[in-house]
Order: sequence, then structure tokens, then C-alpha cells
Amino acid sequence: MTKIFDYLLLAMAVYVLYAGISGKGRLYAVENIKEGMEKAFKKAMRWVYIGLGASMVLNSATSLLINTLYTLSAEDGSYTAAVELGKWAFLTPELLRVLGYVFLGLTIAGVVLMIVVMRRFVDKEAQKKAQQQSAQAARQAGHILPVSAFEFDDEETSEPAAGEAAPPQEREDA
Repeated sequence: MTKIFDYLLLAMAVYVLYAGISGKGRLYAVENIKEGMEKAFKKAMRWVYIGLGASMVLNSATSLLINTLYTLSAEDGSYTAAVELGKWAFLTPELLRVLGYVFLGLTIAGVVLMIVVMRRFVDKEAQKKAQQQSAQAARQAGHILPVSAFEFDDEETSEPAAGEAAPPQEREDA
């Protein structure tokens, strides 16, 4: 089961790396970029995606290597070599695990950097307007008549201020 997850992560990593190298793909489809900053945004994001994709590929590779080269003993939790490593014997399970944590940390830092760079290039006023318009469209969805025509404000009853006369109250005489 873990190998399927590792291959899925590797596929995502290859896509991010490909998007970074080619400069194409859905990863660049960000709305509300500031006017005139589109080229700078794409250039910055290409570098972020190249670094993020590389760290993701290396993270997936270390996980796949440890699961391919070694078997985990269920009895005592120790690793035994599944294949003869020869000159690659320096790739111990401990080294691969440490490298996996390092590359995972770099991947998380890359995702944080991606968010920071995107926020730097997004026009916040245009984003607020777009959110308000989408909220209105969501309220209207599925209705033929305008929904706002059927929204009524409840009349609030308030206490009179000091020095003002209270409004007359109706009496029920039954």
C-alpha cells in the first residue's frame, strides 16, 4: 500500500517539476494577478515550482528506495537488505530515512514559499470583489426570480433613549 502512495507522490512531483521547467500547466492559473505583474509572477513561480518539484522528487525517491532496497521486520522493527547493495551499501536505512525527512522539510518550505509568492502577486481588492460576486451568484443559483426581492429585514424594537417618550403600546381588551 505504501508503494502506491509513493508512486502517486512521485507522479505529482514529476508534474510540478514539469510545470516548473516548461512554464505551462494548471499551476499557473491564478486569478486576480496585479496588473502588469503577469510575467514577473510566471517567472517567480517557475523557480518556485522547479525547487518544489525537485525536493518532491527526491523525497519520493528516498521513500521508494528504502521500500525497494530493504524489508522491514515485523518482529523487531529492524531493516534487512532485500538485494545485494555492493558499492551502494552506504545507502543505509537510517541515511535514507534522514534524507527523507530533510526532503520532506524542503517540500513543506517550498509549499510555504509558493503561498507567500502567490499572495505577493494577487490583487487583494480584486479578490474581494470576485468573492462578493461569487457569493451573490451562489445565492441566486437555481432561482428564476431575484432572491433579494424576497429577503425582508426584521424590524428591530429598541428601547427609547433617555428623555424620549415611549411609543404607545396596543392593549388587548377581551
